Amino acid sequence: MGISIKRAETEALARQVAEATGVSLTDAIHNALADTLKALGLEPEISDERRREIQAFFAELDAMPRNDLTREEIEADMYGEFGEPI
Repeated sequence: MGISIKRAETEALARQVAEATGVSLTDAIHNALADTLKALGLEPEISDERRREIQAFFAELDAMPRNDLTREEIEADMYGEFGEPI
């Protein structure tokens, strides 16, 4: 699906935001519109397909083994006695 931006200043703003944030032009526009909806107290609508993708992602995360180590235990495995990486 396409969109035609007829105002050169608007396109320039979108490109500036995309460059400054390191995202694509499409993502810059999407994020700006989603942020505007949230500022208005509304939630952006999510397609059924996107909702399924998100649910599948979290189901995959839930299926992963849990790591019950503390941060200190993880760091002990990563660094030697004098703080050097192992």
